Parts: sequence; C-alpha cells; structure tokens
Amino acid sequence: MNHPRFSVAIYQILCAVLLLASSLKLSAETKHYDDSDGLSSAHIGGGLQDANGLLWFATWNGLNCYDGYDFHWVKIQPGDKATIGTNLIRDILLSDEGNIYCHTDNDVYEFNLQSYSFNDISEEKKDSLMLLLGKSWRGMKDNQGNRWKSDRSGLYKTYSRNHLAKILHGSEDSEPRALLVARDSSLWVGTRYPHGINIYEADGSMRMQIQLPATPYCFFQTSDDDIWISCKPGALIKVGAGNISDDAIYDMAEDSKGRLWLATFGEGVKCCPNPRDEHPVISESFGGYKIKKLIITPSDNIVAATTEGLLIGHIDEQDYTQTTLRSLKRDGTNPNSLANNSTISLVQCSNGKIYISTESSGIDYIDEDLLFSDNPVFTHLNSLNSSLSTDICNAMAFDSDSLLMIVGNDNVMAFNPLTKQYINFNRTFWSETCRFTETTPVKRHDGSWLFGANEGVFIADPATLYTHDFIPQIVFTTISSNGEAEKFRLPPLKEITLDPNHRNVSIRFAAIDYVDNSEIYYRTRLDDSPWTETGRTRNVTLFNLSPGTHTLEAQSTDRYGRWVENTRSLIINITPRWYETWWAYAIFILVGISIIFGIIYTWFYIKNVNRQRRELFEKYMAAISRNVDNNTSSDSHEPNNEADSFRPLQNQNDNEFLNRVRKYISDNISNPEANIDDMAIAAAASRATLNRHLRSQLGISAAQLLIEARLQRAEHLLLESNEYSIQDVATACGYTDIYYFQRVFKKKFGKTPAEYRTQRCNDQA
Repeated sequence: MNHPRFSVAIYQILCAVLLLASSLKLSAETKHYDDSDGLSSAHIGGGLQDANGLLWFATWNGLNCYDGYDFHWVKIQPGDKATIGTNLIRDILLSDEGNIYCHTDNDVYEFNLQSYSFNDISEEKKDSLMLLLGKSWRGMKDNQGNRWKSDRSGLYKTYSRNHLAKILHGSEDSEPRALLVARDSSLWVGTRYPHGINIYEADGSMRMQIQLPATPYCFFQTSDDDIWISCKPGALIKVGAGNISDDAIYDMAEDSKGRLWLATFGEGVKCCPNPRDEHPVISESFGGYKIKKLIITPSDNIVAATTEGLLIGHIDEQDYTQTTLRSLKRDGTNPNSLANNSTISLVQCSNGKIYISTESSGIDYIDEDLLFSDNPVFTHLNSLNSSLSTDICNAMAFDSDSLLMIVGNDNVMAFNPLTKQYINFNRTFWSETCRFTETTPVKRHDGSWLFGANEGVFIADPATLYTHDFIPQIVFTTISSNGEAEKFRLPPLKEITLDPNHRNVSIRFAAIDYVDNSEIYYRTRLDDSPWTETGRTRNVTLFNLSPGTHTLEAQSTDRYGRWVENTRSLIINITPRWYETWWAYAIFILVGISIIFGIIYTWFYIKNVNRQRRELFEKYMAAISRNVDNNTSSDSHEPNNEADSFRPLQNQNDNEFLNRVRKYISDNISNPEANIDDMAIAAAASRATLNRHLRSQLGISAAQLLIEARLQRAEHLLLESNEYSIQDVATACGYTDIYYFQRVFKKKFGKTPAEYRTQRCNDQA
C-alpha cells in the first residue's frame, strides 16, 4: 500500500539529516602532519592516548609522542641495553599498568613509561597479545572527540573549533558603534552598515529597525527616561524631538542638576542645560578638542578623555557657564603622570577610583580627590607590571567594584581591581578574525555581556564566560641541563635529581589541548615566588640553582585564554658539592667558632701579659728609683739588701738578669756615656739578647728603659726641690744637651720641665 504523505515525511527527514551532516562537515577542519611537522615517519601503524593525555603513534621509525605542539621520538640507541632490535613498530596497545605494548614484525615488547625503556615480556603474554595486535589501524578518537587517522602521506586530525561567544542575530557584519540596555530591558544597537538602530526585546527578538542619516556613536538615557542619540558625522537626536545639533558627539553624561554634558569630537566639551525643553539649546565649548569619553562624578566633577590627555574641572553650582576645565598630560620626566596622552575610555567605581584606558599604554587609575589635587599621582597597569595581556584598551565598563571589563583589539579582559587578577578571553573565545571597536560594552539583565566588533555584536552569557568545558592537563616533556641537548622525559615524571656540576636547567612543558592550543598562555614560579609574566612561552630556564630541593610550578589558561586549575609541580633536587653538605657546614662552623675562641683567648692572654708586664715594669722602675736614691744618699758603695732584693720572677736567672740591668742603670743614670752595649756587657748578654729579654719581661727595649729611668729621675728631681735648676736636672739624668732633654721630657709628659714643675707646685699649693 502506497502512503504519499509518509514518503514525503521520510524525504523531509532525510533532507534534514543530510543538511545537518553537511553543516557538521563544513564546520569540521582537518590538519595534516608529516615529517615537516616533526613526525619521524609517514608510515603509521597505530595510535593511542595514555593516562596523561599524550598521544602515541607507532611508526616505521620508532614511537612518536605528541603533546599538541611537538612530536617527540622514542627510538633504540646504542648501548641502551634494550633487546628490541628495530625501530619499525607496526602496532601499539596500552597495558593495564599504563605502559605501551609495541608490536614489531614478529615480536612484542613493552615500553615502560616509568623507566623509559623497552622491556621483554613473557611468552604467555606475547601469545595473548598477538591476537590483539597486528591489525590494520582504522584510526582513533582522543578524549576531546578529535578523530585521528593516517595514510601513506602521514597523519590527519579532524576537529571542530567551538567559539563560545555568539553573534547577535541581525548584527552580522554591521560594525556596531553604540550599545544601550534601556530601563525597559530593550537593547539598542547602533550600526554602521547600514546607518541605523536595531532595537531588541528582552527575549532577543527584534522590535524594530530605524534608519539614520549617519552612524550612531552613542546612546544615552537620561534620568527622565529620554533617549538621546549622537551620530557621526554631526547629528544629535532626541528621540521624539528630532535633531538638536550637528555636532559629532562621542559620549554624554548627566550632572546632579539634570544638565546634559556632551563630549564632541572636534569642539570639546559642551552642555545642554535644559534637555527637557521642547527645543533644547547647546552651549559654547568649555574647552578641549577631540573628546572620546566623558564622566561626571557624584560630586559634579567632570573628567574627559581626549586624544591629548585628560580634561578635568568642577561644575559651578551657581552658574554652569563659569565652569572651567584644565588639562592633564603625560610628563616624560614624571613617572607618576599619565602613561599616554591618547586616552580612550573612563569609568569610576563606588570607592571613588577613576580608571583611564589608553590607546597603547594600558590603564591608569587614581582616586578622584587626588586627581583634582595640585599633584596628581597615577598608578599604571600594563602588560609589563601586571597580569594584563595587552596594553591596547579600547573600551571599559564596570560590572561591579570587583569586575572591570576591558576591551582590547581581539580580546576581552575581566579584571578584578581588588585582587589585581584577571580572566582573559582571547580570539578563540570570539572568532578567528575578531576585531573589537571602541564601543562601550553593556550588560543585560540576564547577566550576559555584549561587545561591539567589526563582525557584529558578540554575546557572552555567564555560562560561557565562567564555565570550563575542558581543562587542559600540563605535562613536563623535555629537560636540558647545563646547555646539553634536550632529552624527552615522560610525563609521569614528578621529580628529577641533578649532579653537583649541573646547576642550570631548561624545562619544557605543554598544556594538552588537541583542538586549538594557539591561544593558550602559560606562567611559572619557583619555590612559591611570584608568578612570571604571562606568555605563550612553554619553557623555563633556571640558572645557578642552590643545593637542595626546589619546586617548579607551571600553570596555563584554557584555549579561550581563561586561567584554569591545572597547576603541575616538578621537584628538582640539586646534589650539593662536598663543601655544601651539612657536615661540611658543621665543620666550617666548628672551625669558625674555634678561630673566634682562639682570637678571644689570644686577646685576653695578650691583655693579661701586657698587664703583668706593666705591673712588673712599674715595680722595676720603682726599684731603679730606690737604687738611684740609695746611691746618691749613701757614701758607702756597699750593697743595700732591700734595694737589691728585686725578685718578682720565678726564674732565678731572669731575676738575676734584671738586677744586673737595674744595677747598671742605677750606677749610670747620670753618665752621659752610658749605652746599650755597656748595658749588655753588664747584664752578661749580647745586645740582641738584652733587648729580647727586656721586651719579653717588661715590654720595653733597652734604649727605651734607659730613657724611662732617666725621665723618671728627672721628674723626681724637679718635684723634690726648686734648688735644682733645669740644667742640674738634665746633668743629673745624663743629658749634656739641655734642649734635647727638654724635647724628650715634653714628649713623655706633654710639658717642658719648667712648665711641669710650675704646674705640680700650683697643684700642691
């Protein structure tokens, strides 16, 4: 029985399926790999994906491990002790332990991912594996859904890109220049091609389209719910009232009195004092030239971003026409001035901070009070001193005090001013050819954000902005120490040990994403230090590592540029040299303590010896003085037992030696011919022995001892009686030259003999 309706339905279903298949086919892409991409051989016998996400391919020239960036070869090497005799591997299979079974022409081996070596397996195991290996490889699907297959020309990957942001229907290729989410939740989109406005309902359906004579560059809804539209070139339109002015206006803002301030691109800042009037009037310019953005703070301060710096001023409360604006520009000699005169966008958060985006120098921010002070100090955020991925900031919008949306050329950054952290949404999130305009982004009531770009209005809803569908796993792939050739090290590697002479190491890593890794960014840190600058670099070189254990961490974004929790750690052990070991340090410490103790002991010993010498010297000089007094007061030359009994030392010979010297000095104190040689003869010693013994026991040389004895005698005579003249004293002490005597005396006592006698007499009186 024939059923025409049933046949038609079947036909329609088949057409729909074919159309869907065609659509899927068109959206899929294929990439080819051969030896020019690093593949060791175009003859591929099999493939698999290990537990770390890496792809392994059996080739006629060894195993190839692919990390999404590079093919790493694994082949037999001379002296590697492997029993496998060929690099021609026809098929591979993943073992239960995570290792790789390799099938050659007539044998099976196991490649151990832990030891990085080919191992033999039992004959029983070989027999069971032969039933599974050796079949023609029909390709594979990885854990991201990509298809891999091969032919005689190499390897093929079939994959589909997925841009999370979508284009607003009806805005395709329209180059939107103005966006507004009105209070009734409708969305206004000002388009350049064609000149006009698309108005959407809250559910996304088109409400109406309005044609205009020029491109809308700004929408503004006043506190009275009036909507104003500015166009370029030259049109200011109040909805329901027609054209107000021919100025090219980029932005509008309302002050606390309801006045509308206009940022014109050619005639500076203007004002519409009565925007509610049936025929509003526009004032003359308050200054400036090309104004791109304008804000009015809650305290009625005006801040305008221009191509030549900032314009700032306070609106006069009594008469707005008396408002004056002053310019702030970059000062190359002042690091706290504006980073760039070409300012583009302005926003202010609730704590009073004002953020200024620049054309190519990142973002400056400053407190409102400080901005209007005599010495404004700007803080700079750029790609060198912060986590911003670009210095090009076309537009900004605050979601809250903790989220600032920053629009670059082909990316958007969600920046947290409180933590200084950011989420980057690169062109993979939007489209391959994405180019954003200076259109200020807006947020709809459902939480989705809209951004103006040459391709149209991009929509990013909360689910796509902050939800990760795939987190790439990081693996460490190659290591090179002290400039040696890179060695492929397997991903299970969690720890390495370097010998004492290898303190420099380069480590390469990769985030595994086989769909698209072109926009993945990386950062690293060592031993909990701050993260390095963000970039696409996938390697780090560490120089002159200290002995001990170090921890290297690597983190990446996903393919859309958003940071994910995929931090991977590698422990690096640096073997110390013998003098860097703990026991060497212990010995050094003990030696150091011993040296310090020895120095302290020697210092106290010398101090004690000097004290003993000084005491002995004082006693000795007193004995000499008594001897001299006895000699001069007694006519008899018989020895005086009390005077001659100077025996302070335990050594009898030393006492006798000192007494002989003492006797010579006592007997020759007034003899100008007395000399060291005669003293040595009297002491029964050589001149050198005489000096050595005197220095050792009294701390003084023979010549100094004779001088000290004579000056001590001179001091005694000067104080004993005024009857002795200076000449008499000098003669009595063995000095024939009175002037020489005076110089020697003054050198010791600081005064001439006459001055010394006078002072002592005065002191006694």
